[in-house]
Amino acid sequence: MRQRLAACGTSMVVAVAFGALGAGPAWADPTPRVQDRPPLAEQRPSDRPSGESPRDAPAPEVADPGELSGDVDVAPFGRARSREYFAVAPGTLSRDTLRRVAELDGVAAVEVVDAARVTIDGEPTSVLGVNPSTFRNYAPTPSARSDEIWQGVAEGRIALSNDVGTQRGLDVGGTVTVAGGRGEVRKEVWTHATSGVAGIDGVISRSAARELGFPRGNGVIVSAPDADLWELRDRLEEVLGEDTSLQLLADEPAPRPSGAEGAAVPETVVEEMIAAAESRLGLPYVWGAEGPDSFDCSGLVQWAFAQAGVAVPRVTHDQWWAGEHVELADARRGDLVFWRSDPTAPEYISHVAIYLGDGMMLEAPRSGDVVKVTEVRTDRLAGVVRVSVAD
Repeated sequence: MRQRLAACGTSMVVAVAFGALGAGPAWADPTPRVQDRPPLAEQRPSDRPSGESPRDAPAPEVADPGELSGDVDVAPFGRARSREYFAVAPGTLSRDTLRRVAELDGVAAVEVVDAARVTIDGEPTSVLGVNPSTFRNYAPTPSARSDEIWQGVAEGRIALSNDVGTQRGLDVGGTVTVAGGRGEVRKEVWTHATSGVAGIDGVISRSAARELGFPRGNGVIVSAPDADLWELRDRLEEVLGEDTSLQLLADEPAPRPSGAEGAAVPETVVEEMIAAAESRLGLPYVWGAEGPDSFDCSGLVQWAFAQAGVAVPRVTHDQWWAGEHVELADARRGDLVFWRSDPTAPEYISHVAIYLGDGMMLEAPRSGDVVKVTEVRTDRLAGVVRVSVAD
């Protein structure tokens, strides 16, 4: 019997595929209950080196600023906006729906986007069509402040996430084929800059999205920095309706009261999971791969747990909320170890490994490497999670 995850601190609902051009989006299952736990800030020290902040991180490089024509106006960086929720509907969100979302208590701003699952050089990839002038205010600080990034997007280039760009060898300055419902287009890879929305690996302009046949205005990012995020979630679900999928983006929400007691995965299950992961040693890392013959980092974690009958989410950012956060010194076999190693989004959870004990871990590291056992790295370490299941 499969065991359901009891996540701590965030919704596990994450986009794993957008409905391609008209079909409804498919989202990860299950939506877990959340057990109580202390705020994350009380459980682990800051993972950022002393004196470093997102403002210190350099802007991601762009292909060639000299190619910019400037024939599309892009507003300068304005007010930085937090990202609390991301919602995707099968079709266009009505103006009345967007108005009602904007008027909810605690909502400071909303940003409408077009969302679709397309292929980039033959690989399925989730992409947003955005207004560069306004979406930039919701992006991670290093890219939000770069005029060149958003001018390039406005003029028809594509910004790929740091992960998909580097792991799939889609180099800055190269070209890729993007295939949507209206055929294929060639686009220059303008930059590697992570969007800040888990599961999204590409950003284009809304005019480029129309060219590819994206649904119009079927997504919205909600900024509500001072809201009670669980109360807001309930209100958003009422306004948006059951056909709209909702993803929590905030990094440190308070635990949701639920009365559901979660328990750490039993040792016998942990050992079964580790045995499954060890059976994959030597197999290649492939970005986006979920096994059984190749894996990326979070794909390996999800596959190994599945062999032991435990369902965990697919995206690293959401695996971060798969249980109780513990100190590295208290880590046990089977705990998950996480890093914030994406230079384009310093606060983003970007890598995961399985702790084996005695300072060792099992991971699928990067393109060109294989599943292997290595020593735990403390540089950019975000923390450790002990996966929990509902009783």
